[in-house]
Amino acid sequence: MYEKEFNFIFDFAKDKADDIEILLSANNSFSVRINKQEIESFNYADAKGIGVRVIKDGKVGYSYTEQFEEATFKNIVNEALENAKYTEDSEIVILENHPSIDTKLNVYSEELDKVDVIKKIKFSKNLEKIALETDKRVFNVPYALMGNSTTYSKIANSKGLDKEEKYNAAYAYVVSLTQEKDDKRVGLEFVIGRDFSKFDAKKMAEKSVEKSTSLLGGECIESGSYSVVFNNEMMATMLATFSGIFSAKAVQEGKSLLKGKLNETIANNIVTIIDDALHPDGLASRSFDSEGYPSQTNILIENGTLKTFLQNTQTARKDGVNSTGNGSRTYKGTLEIAHSNFFLKPGTCKEEELLGQHDKTIEIVALQGMHSGANTISGDFSLSGEGFLYENGTRKHSLKQFTVSGNILKLLQDVEIIADNFKFNMSSIGAASVLVKELAISG
Repeated sequence: MYEKEFNFIFDFAKDKADDIEILLSANNSFSVRINKQEIESFNYADAKGIGVRVIKDGKVGYSYTEQFEEATFKNIVNEALENAKYTEDSEIVILENHPSIDTKLNVYSEELDKVDVIKKIKFSKNLEKIALETDKRVFNVPYALMGNSTTYSKIANSKGLDKEEKYNAAYAYVVSLTQEKDDKRVGLEFVIGRDFSKFDAKKMAEKSVEKSTSLLGGECIESGSYSVVFNNEMMATMLATFSGIFSAKAVQEGKSLLKGKLNETIANNIVTIIDDALHPDGLASRSFDSEGYPSQTNILIENGTLKTFLQNTQTARKDGVNSTGNGSRTYKGTLEIAHSNFFLKPGTCKEEELLGQHDKTIEIVALQGMHSGANTISGDFSLSGEGFLYENGTRKHSLKQFTVSGNILKLLQDVEIIADNFKFNMSSIGAASVLVKELAISG
């Protein structure tokens, strides 16, 4: 697809640029949100664009267009060449014809794209309806939403690289607000995948309500140090907050607390953190990254030891290593680094075993303040949390909002047990529940 457009750009640039890379993305997306059984928002969008990265006299320039006309194709090449003159980045960029992977990835479902809009609307209405009917304490369902998107990506360069891929996914989430006396709580449940037949509105709505009602009537917790269990969703949230520390660019710029720690033990030996663009169940799986570099499985922390960082070809060249296939850019942007399916390797224990290891344990099931309360350079965090107090494995009661504080590296060092209840979140970051020996809790 789009061979004509790519060939035109290549022909126009061949006598002007030393090298050129062309990146195209075409996306169509849909979402519907329900309020009081009426459609509150209905969005359908088609978007596509082409971005070029040119190299001229060792300097790099970028430009893009969303208008697929020959005149605009000429303009973006000329603009990129002009931008290259003023670049201050002295790092060397070399384009290559990267090999392809042998693995056949299941990243596109024809059946998903055939799901009727009426079915999606009905599903979203059921999310709201069932949530409101599940418990009389539910007073509002502000979000009952479903959406899906299909994306086609193509990248080619003047070295002969030419790759394309199509992938899609659907998602849904429901938020239930419940109240008992003056206590109000929130419960969110989500699902994401490529098989619409596995989207269960009843199960999702009831789970959302259960999450919310179980927190009602919370009691204050006495401030102190407690063993803590992050449930699978909140452990994924913690990983998401600090995932940027594994970026080679952040390390090179001195913005990561992992600088200088390569091949050092930085976590308990049961901790293994992986970035796997080839994961069979990952929604961020892909055959190649935004440079056309082949996808791979990268073990970042193995049995507690820091093994590697996430690299694109530019940062890898600076470090004298190979890219990890984590180059990332949109057709509008410049080259960066991003994770794919990023996760903590699960253990074999049931979550109940984690909750019974200590006399008193706090299970954290909700966190807020991730942007303002976490410092990704120092690793320190101080976050607002919600959850439950357990004594000798028995849930005693829910807790009023509290603050949990610590440092991400100390947390990883103090991991005692990892459960088997692995789950990916909507950002393709996954984890199972984790027992941490000790964290500071303020009531």
